[in-house]
Amino acid sequence: MAKIIRMKNHPASAPALPSLRAVPLRLSSNGQAVPLLDEAERETLAGIATLARFPRGARLEAEGERAVQIYNIIEGVVKTYRLSEDGAAYILAFLFPGDLVGLYENGRYVNSAEAVTAVVAHRLPIEALEQVLQRDPALNAHFLSKACHDLRAAQRHTILLAHHDARTRVLLFLDLIADHASEITGSRRIVALPMPRTDIADYLALSPEAVSRTLHALEHEGVLRFISPRVIEFDRRDDLPSIHRQSG
Repeated sequence: MAKIIRMKNHPASAPALPSLRAVPLRLSSNGQAVPLLDEAERETLAGIATLARFPRGARLEAEGERAVQIYNIIEGVVKTYRLSEDGAAYILAFLFPGDLVGLYENGRYVNSAEAVTAVVAHRLPIEALEQVLQRDPALNAHFLSKACHDLRAAQRHTILLAHHDARTRVLLFLDLIADHASEITGSRRIVALPMPRTDIADYLALSPEAVSRTLHALEHEGVLRFISPRVIEFDRRDDLPSIHRQSG
């Protein structure tokens, strides 16, 4: 369960203002995700937001629940997923700071969401957010850019699962995570994997054993090196399929 803190009561320890990161619909020279909001827009969103903190494993929303708020991640990682009839989880996305959690239609959440790590997020009531977006066309356009960015990411995920073997899937996944969570040093990357092997396997439609075998095979090839069980160093690949580009 989230711990909700009203931002106006904590000026001395105010968190980062709301932010969105996405490849914009226009004027993008390199296809990389960039901050979309200016300071005034971030302040506008902060005016309707409360701060929510979730421990690792906490549920942010459940598929089919009435949608009353969305979340803008400040810190941490969230996974979105859907459950099959037999209870198996299909992970749809991993979300990072600057992302939004809370896709909904007909007043109900489309997916479930769970904190992979401890998470700090801005809670944005949907009714108040819709009123703000109606009054501010520029801010509305930024949310549209973010929605299109996430749609492109979902399309790439579908193509990844349909057309690539385990080795390529794992490499593309590492490349994706590196864009969000890596410390870059020259041509090498130090990448922390916040999620367990089971979550990676669910996201890539592989077994946990296949993920582990592939990672160790890549280590044997010299493509990556384990620093610890969840921290690796690896060479960013120039020969990966083009679907991983512009992933933000």
